[in-house]
Amino acid sequence: MRTEMAKRAYDELSALDTMTSSLIVGWIRRHLLPLKDPKSMGTPLGGTRRWQYRIGDYRLLARVSEKKIVILAITHGHSLPRERSWMTAPISDIRL
Repeated sequence: MRTEMAKRAYDELSALDTMTSSLIVGWIRRHLLPLKDPKSMGTPLGGTRRWQYRIGDYRLLARVSEKKIVILAITHGHSLPRERSWMTAPISDIRL
């Protein structure tokens, strides 16, 4: 399964300290990438193709399709971003 990251998620990941960003990227590589069905691990967001994954205090918001996972945003805490722009974020060419 292919994994891509939206520019917003990449910027949020880059803004974190090295330890936290390493923890999140490591979690993605160990837990999300090997799954045949990434929907088996996350929580759906309102019955859409968007899913939420918990990594400690952080939330990984992603769009999941049959062939790829697109990481849209990374948030801290329990709330989703207030603006809805993360849901339709443009995809960059960053791959994990």
